[in-house]
Amino acid sequence: MSIFFWIWKSITKMQFRTVFSLSVTIVLFGTLSIYLLERENFPTLFEGLWWTMTTLTTVGYGDYYPTTVLGRLLGMFLFIFGIGIIGLLISKVVDTAATYNRLKAEGKLMIKKEDHYIYIGWSKKTKSAINEVLANEPEAEIVLIENLEKTPIENDQVSFVQGDPSREDVLLKANILKSKRVAIFSDSSIDSVLLADGKTLLIASAVEGLSNKYGTNIHTIVEVSDETHIPKFKHIKIDDFVVSNDSVSMLMAKATLNPGTTNLFRQLLSKRYGSNIHEIQPKSEWITYEDAYYGLFEEGAILISVNENMDFVTQKKEKVKPEDIFYVVSNDEVFAKLR
Repeated sequence: MSIFFWIWKSITKMQFRTVFSLSVTIVLFGTLSIYLLERENFPTLFEGLWWTMTTLTTVGYGDYYPTTVLGRLLGMFLFIFGIGIIGLLISKVVDTAATYNRLKAEGKLMIKKEDHYIYIGWSKKTKSAINEVLANEPEAEIVLIENLEKTPIENDQVSFVQGDPSREDVLLKANILKSKRVAIFSDSSIDSVLLADGKTLLIASAVEGLSNKYGTNIHTIVEVSDETHIPKFKHIKIDDFVVSNDSVSMLMAKATLNPGTTNLFRQLLSKRYGSNIHEIQPKSEWITYEDAYYGLFEEGAILISVNENMDFVTQKKEKVKPEDIFYVVSNDEVFAKLR
């Protein structure tokens, strides 16, 4: 009896691959053995496989069963050892799935997805930004990097990477080199504006370091708390800056001077309030900015900026360049036709 318990104790300590291989071996052994022992009752291998599987899973329909002594001894062997092995296999599968979900929630898995958005730093602003991206791109994949014990957001399209975002190994775990864009949020838990922007600068430098090291252009968006700190980022390539406090102040000032304009800003900032801002490439039939403006208007879109120049109407006769980017306001249907 002690030998029997020793055998089972050894089996339960086996790795998943070993248990899986042993399970397949027992299924094949039972299928081939019953087929060779009782050809009349099991005329094909499929009947043998069917009986073996119903026996190992304790279903036992009784439509096929052995009648010889050797066949029944085989059945007894499958009862004693086979059922235990299959049960252990199921247990290992459940444990593996539970371990995977735990590691995923703790942000300890390597991210394999590509063309995803990376958000660094968790706050209410990050949550709002994620919701807005998913509202605009329902199929978008997002990776959140933050030094938390577990993911702060439950969403199948949002993966979590735990760790210090200024470390290269953490950024690589998020597969940053294959990402579409990286957004770095200012740490709202730091009271000092200087220290908050200093942390942002450190993270941005780590991202730029990887970009230079692997020769990959990583589009980076940075939130700064103080606009005067933007020149401090000049030694690294930042594509877009967002000034956190000044943005709210300027919107409040606009609403004070021009009541009702907040509705316009909401429409520009969020698809959920109306049309959305899109960027498109120039068309071959557009010779000047004026052609582009009227061409888009005919399609149902409004041109609001050429590159970063919103005062393009004063240059309406300027020739369109292939590298120009046109920012328009339109609904999704119009944008789909333009694209």
